[in-house]
Amino acid sequence: MRINRIWFDRPGVRWGRALVIAAVVTAGVALWIADSRGLWNEGPAIEADIVLATAPAASMAAPRSAPTAVSAAAEQASARSPIETLRTATDVRVCGLGSVPVGSDGPDLAARRLRAERTRPVMARWLEALQASAEPRGKAAALVLTPVLAAPPVATARTACGADTDCAPAPSLAGVVAWASQRERLAELAASGRDPGVLAMAMQACATGSPPAEGSACQRLAAEDWIAADPAHAEPWLRLAEQEQEHTDAELADEAFRRALALPFGRLAEQSLLGAVQAAQPADAGVLEKLQMGEALAALRGGWREPGGSAVSAYCTAQQLKLAGRRELCQQLAEHLVLRGATLQDVASGRAVGRRLGWYPERMAAAARDLEAAARLSAGFSGEEAHDCPAAQRQIDYYAAVAAQGELAAVRRFAASLPRP
Repeated sequence: MRINRIWFDRPGVRWGRALVIAAVVTAGVALWIADSRGLWNEGPAIEADIVLATAPAASMAAPRSAPTAVSAAAEQASARSPIETLRTATDVRVCGLGSVPVGSDGPDLAARRLRAERTRPVMARWLEALQASAEPRGKAAALVLTPVLAAPPVATARTACGADTDCAPAPSLAGVVAWASQRERLAELAASGRDPGVLAMAMQACATGSPPAEGSACQRLAAEDWIAADPAHAEPWLRLAEQEQEHTDAELADEAFRRALALPFGRLAEQSLLGAVQAAQPADAGVLEKLQMGEALAALRGGWREPGGSAVSAYCTAQQLKLAGRRELCQQLAEHLVLRGATLQDVASGRAVGRRLGWYPERMAAAARDLEAAARLSAGFSGEEAHDCPAAQRQIDYYAAVAAQGELAAVRRFAASLPRP
């Protein structure tokens, strides 16, 4: 018997080779278990940082607890390879342009800058067609679109909508500047042609920005002219009510408000602008050009001053609500804006007056439903996944629905397809 043989050392067995094989198998099993449990995935941490850094608007529009949001981001990231995660952090897929470097400004500005550059030739011909139009509405549209399309791309402002806010849509600075800078030329065009659509655009432009100068073309436009051109809708009567407030004639303002309550909102200025642009569209305008024009028109719509909201807000201040008979009329006006208004600005203004009137939280929440839906919809139009071809087409379809049905109808239609917050 050999002294160096231990009790389990059977003859004929090569223990060195067996031990090596066992060690390799054990290591392989351990690696498989670690991989299945996600121990090697660095994606969740990277993706969570990206989501939290680039999507504050989505978190405001659809509040979620922090652990839930990070968990959802981690689940999405774990499904991606490290290479895909790294690519997402450095570039964005843009329809028709491929992968675009993101840089420090984020995916939205990167995509918009390159899109603005690539679409410039077609957009210039689009503006030329509007300027050469025989219709005054085309010329009016060209006046206000020119400064908007020339402005550098900026990040879209997002508005939180909660129980303690009025949920007012953030105004577009480019839109405000365009209307204010071109309002005198619009007013002159409206006075010379008396086209109802151009007059409606000019009236809303002249109400944007600082008060018109004495003797200016804007000051020569009267609300009565707008009523004569468009007597069947509420907006001209609301502008007359605002005008009478400026003249401190409360009785005439009351009468104008009561006339407005009996009429629907007409969207004449908006329809005139959008219709003129659509009629002048170049035959070779593709997805990028349509999206570029859609964003420019959205900036203009977000830049003018809605006559309804501004007039009712000034009429129904906390101090004015103490006057006899004022509270009842303001209640009717707030409901009219929330329930029958045509724009998000109308709804936000009515809701703000409702707050002053002491509406119950449930009623305030119901009045905010469209505004919350719009915030969620707007958040879906930004971020890393918002610039590929399917996303671009969805946004174009939304702008088309706004033109055909109005802003609120479009928001309700498209928000219905979004996942519940």
